Amino acid sequence: MAKQELKNMNKYSDEEIVESFFTSWADGDADDIKSSLYSLIKRFGGTYLSESTGIPRTTLYDMCKDDGNPTLENLCLVIEFLKTREAA
Repeated sequence: MAKQELKNMNKYSDEEIVESFFTSWADGDADDIKSSLYSLIKRFGGTYLSESTGIPRTTLYDMCKDDGNPTLENLCLVIEFLKTREAA
């Protein structure tokens, strides 16, 4: 990710990034879901998200690729992670 992209992402709060993921999910747009998932990985860290969800780090990044096809099971694990963060 370029420095400018990282700088732009840092202007959003955790809540806004999480909300973006859920909005993408509700809209059912696969490309937006993958983009939002990538933002989550960058915000929370691939290793932390991997350890928290049990999804291998490489799989998380593969889920975000243009040709990626995240499984419903893995998306549900990410959602569970996000719901747990909201409850905290």
